[in-house]
Amino acid sequence: MPTRTSTSSPGGPPPTRRTSASGLPSSSAGTGYPLVEESVVRHGNRPTRPAGVDWPGIPEARLSASRIAMIENLTSLMALGIALAVTAVTPASGADRPPGVLRVGMPLIAETLDPPRVDNTQATVVMAGIYDTLYGLDPLARPAALVPVAATALPEISADFRTFTMRVRPGIFFTPHPSFGGKPRELVAADFAYSIRRVLDPAIRSPMLILLGGKIEGLDALAKRAQDAGRAIDYDTPVSGLLLVDRYALRIRLNAPDPTFPFLLADPILAGVAREVVEAEGERYGQRPVGTGGFTVAAFTPGQRITLLRNPAFRSMHWEDLLTPASRAAQSAHPMRGRKLPAVERVELSHTPEASAELLALRAGEVDLIYLNQPELATRNGRLNDELLRDGLTLVRDPAPITLMSLFSMRDPVVGGNAPEKIALRRAIHMAFDDDEWIRVLDGGFSSVRQQFVPPGIEGYIPGYRNPNRFDPAAANALLDRFGYRRGNDRMRRNPDGSTLSVGFLMDTGSQGRKRAEFIKRMLDRIGIRVAFESTGKAELLKRMLHCRFGMALMDFGFEVPDGTNLLVIFFGKSIGGMNMSCYADAEFDTAYEQALVTPAGAARTALFRTMQSRLDAYGPARPLPFGDLLFLKRPGVVGPFATSNDWLRLMTLAVEPPSAPAR
Repeated sequence: MPTRTSTSSPGGPPPTRRTSASGLPSSSAGTGYPLVEESVVRHGNRPTRPAGVDWPGIPEARLSASRIAMIENLTSLMALGIALAVTAVTPASGADRPPGVLRVGMPLIAETLDPPRVDNTQATVVMAGIYDTLYGLDPLARPAALVPVAATALPEISADFRTFTMRVRPGIFFTPHPSFGGKPRELVAADFAYSIRRVLDPAIRSPMLILLGGKIEGLDALAKRAQDAGRAIDYDTPVSGLLLVDRYALRIRLNAPDPTFPFLLADPILAGVAREVVEAEGERYGQRPVGTGGFTVAAFTPGQRITLLRNPAFRSMHWEDLLTPASRAAQSAHPMRGRKLPAVERVELSHTPEASAELLALRAGEVDLIYLNQPELATRNGRLNDELLRDGLTLVRDPAPITLMSLFSMRDPVVGGNAPEKIALRRAIHMAFDDDEWIRVLDGGFSSVRQQFVPPGIEGYIPGYRNPNRFDPAAANALLDRFGYRRGNDRMRRNPDGSTLSVGFLMDTGSQGRKRAEFIKRMLDRIGIRVAFESTGKAELLKRMLHCRFGMALMDFGFEVPDGTNLLVIFFGKSIGGMNMSCYADAEFDTAYEQALVTPAGAARTALFRTMQSRLDAYGPARPLPFGDLLFLKRPGVVGPFATSNDWLRLMTLAVEPPSAPAR
């Protein structure tokens, strides 16, 4: 499933994912009406609008606030520290685990499983098991690649990348429900069209509205009429951009070209949902969902526990069905090879508020798999602590498709602007960041150096690219000397005009923020630059970043669509006032960005990404930093999750084996 994004400062939890000056959304282009839930700050799974923050409209329909939701949620995932308890624990062998049962400790349990009402990763993980999307992501492909799930094939795409035709596979059925007369009901194209309309329904106020706002021809106008009338969207009036060709075929026409649009159809937010069940259940639907996927919901206590059972009527599906032909050919020894999906009979998802208690539960065999959010509490020198190894626990490490960056405001009087000395100052500060020390001190050894903004596994990543602003304090000092930033008697540098040089650093509050601030001060002391740290509440921080009223900050982003344009929009000139919080404006970058939006993957598109990356490195508005890997800790006998997965956690592709069998 595609991931979403969030902005971040050095003060909150970091995400996939995360930290957090979270995310600056917008009103959708051309809608002419406010999209209420698109500009929210999300804490856990409850969206709240910060008081006093005014969100101006953004003319780019691709400016996604939904990305912020998911990255903040991973932030909350990765920031819930798992403290190692010194209490003696008697490890369980797993022999008490019922056959075919997988027990997962979750950082959060969803409040609802109604797709358009969901705004957090934990719910999306569950929805991916109970609903079908038209497409999914090949768990092994890098960069990410689509595979048909409920569709018969990949979409038919027009030459102008505006029209997409999808055909639903016949013979897929919803589980029985009274609204179907107590019988199964076949999944059809209208179920996906219904799901798409629900995201824009003003009566639902979907936090994921920005996912589709401004994209589909005629749909925003329909939503505006409903909002103006104070009612729900009309689910029956035809819309030119959402056409039911026949029982199984759906044709979508966009307002503007977008080659990456099919990736949105892999998001469980747009899974097929039965209208008659939603209308019959009303407000209860989120706790009593009915889908076509591999699992059904047997029990659901919102915020506490979810129990899933294998859907006995689920169609025949095997691991290989999730793979592209290239991945299928390359996975001959994969642990899931040949397995029928889902590979377990029952999944029990629970939430333990205290992270230390969750780790104790894992060691005692009460749960089988947990997220590991603070590796330094369970590892030493890049490996699991001895007591956990003796318990037979295994650490699964997966580089998170998240980009963390240091960011300058191009409007700040100290570090902003394109005067040669300002460019030199920004680049020198970038060169002061020791990536290896960051990884060791802040990420516990579980991250990697990032040379470019687009991470590996995302379309737009440039193999072999080396960032010219990588760690080099000698070059940084020489650059500052050359452009007149001389050291005073206190060995700290002054501006070229002789005035005191002090770089403002805006940060959110929090323990992680303090650790990062201490690290950054050490780095900049090395080149003689004073830093004035300013911590503020989230609402004020967001408001100031929205208007580029800061000197320097940290930000992290994930991807709702696994494509580099989904990230680089934050440097697009037309995004100033919204996602472009650096207020970076560069005509050559903008031209390359707009061309990349409509250029298919290939050498020409890679060249455009190289141009954009090179421009950013030359002017220095930002620099990529290491971002902590996604870590799972599991007991013997658990098969998966896999380090090559394009998702954090796929319930459909997890398995358990008898205790006597070795874990794979």
